[in-house]
This record gives sequence, structure tokens and C-alpha cells, in this order.
Amino acid sequence: MNKKYFQQDKISVGLIVGLGTTVMTALLLTVGLLIVGEPIDAHLRWYACVFIPLILLTRYYVKQQLNTVTKTLFVVFFVSFIAFMFLLFSTHQITLNS
Repeated sequence: MNKKYFQQDKISVGLIVGLGTTVMTALLLTVGLLIVGEPIDAHLRWYACVFIPLILLTRYYVKQQLNTVTKTLFVVFFVSFIAFMFLLFSTHQITLNS
């Protein structure tokens, strides 16, 4: 039985799908910002949109019942979201006011 690569229930598929869509979305946003001449550091919060394709793909793999890929996508989402929040806090794009 010959399965297509992205229909296999492997960790490598989850990593390629998760990191690939995140990087591709970030690159498209960066190119768009550079084309219109906007500074990237002033629009760091816009990079939150890179999580939208990742969430949609996670939903797809949950419905396909590919548990290993789904778990890998959850880990990729969690780690990348924590890194993104750390970036926003360290550049003072968002702050905690008390």
C-alpha cells in the first residue's frame, strides 16, 4: 500500500507541515512588508497570522485521525507561540501593565 507522504502518521510529517507553513507564511508577510516599504520591526505583531495556517492544518489532521502528526503540530504550535510571545515581550511590542 503506497500512501502519499503527507497522509503518513509520522513525526517528520508533522514537523515539515508545521514548520513549513509557519516559515512560508512569515516569508510571505516579510516580502509583502518589504514591497510596500514598511519597517518589519514596527509590525512584529502582524506575525501572529503565521499561526492561522498551522491551526487550520492541525484541524485537518485531527479530522483525518493521524494522532502522531496532530501531537507534533500541537508541540510545534506551543513552542513557536511561546517563542513569539517572548519576542514580543523582549521588544516591548506588548507589555504587562499593573
